[in-house]
Amino acid sequence: MWRNEPVDKLFPEGLAPRLNTQSESTDPSRAAWHRVGISDGTDCAKGLNDVTAAAVEKLGCEAVLRATYVDPTGNTVATVALVVLPKGESAKTKMTEFFDEDTDKLDPEVGAKAYGVPDTIAADWRDASSNGGAGITVTEPSLPYVLIASTGAVDGRKAGNLPGEWGSHSWDAGDDRAPWRGAAKGLCDDMNLHLTDLLLEGS
Repeated sequence: MWRNEPVDKLFPEGLAPRLNTQSESTDPSRAAWHRVGISDGTDCAKGLNDVTAAAVEKLGCEAVLRATYVDPTGNTVATVALVVLPKGESAKTKMTEFFDEDTDKLDPEVGAKAYGVPDTIAADWRDASSNGGAGITVTEPSLPYVLIASTGAVDGRKAGNLPGEWGSHSWDAGDDRAPWRGAAKGLCDDMNLHLTDLLLEGS
């Protein structure tokens, strides 16, 4: 699919639900994410942060395609990466284990490298501004892909520490990165649904 579909169809302008169960069209007014740019690079090491890149390289990563999206409020920016692995379920199974282990860490490390898009709202989007990341395997068995995303604030605001019961951990000075990781997971989930729909269109 990643070789055969136009890249702007692989990464749609808007990630939105279908108008209805019989429709192939989406409802732009309900889009959860709006695309602002697509990277022309596909290098595995350059598309993911160091920890994530090392994990996929061990499994024989073939390519990493990236696009940057913003949410409807214009406050959250995200880069989502489509990682192409060797065919078969083995690599995807290992990546599922990698993602599960990462979510159990106090400071998860999964993430795509930020792709800043000149002359857009995401022009200043950089790795240093990332507040959280997440990854999932694509559920369709015939697609040897995983999806990884990083999210941050458009204005560059960094996640800080929250005290006591408001923090994400049991001691004082927990962080407020959980919502950012949730947003990254949500973007991956939306892309996963889109890829499934795209596959069904061609069948």
